[in-house]
Amino acid sequence: MIRFISLLVSLPIIILVAAFAYKNAQLVSVDLFVYQLNLPLAIVLLVMLLLGFIIGFLFNLLLLIRQQRKYHRLQHKKDALQGLSGVLSKTNK
Repeated sequence: MIRFISLLVSLPIIILVAAFAYKNAQLVSVDLFVYQLNLPLAIVLLVMLLLGFIIGFLFNLLLLIRQQRKYHRLQHKKDALQGLSGVLSKTNK
């Protein structure tokens, strides 16, 4: 059942991508400083979209790693303070 639903969702996306590629099939010149390429516009746009997704994913991954480090540092501080409060409460009694 899940495969069928996945197929139903992915089929319109595949059709849209194919229609996009068909409508943007004209060649464009891409200058890469060293050499020049003539590629279909659809390929250039899809590659740039993929590159944008990859860059965004990497930035989000870096942010997640920083947040996890901060969480672990705060967790260690919390544990140390709880241990200290336990020692202080025992000495006050």
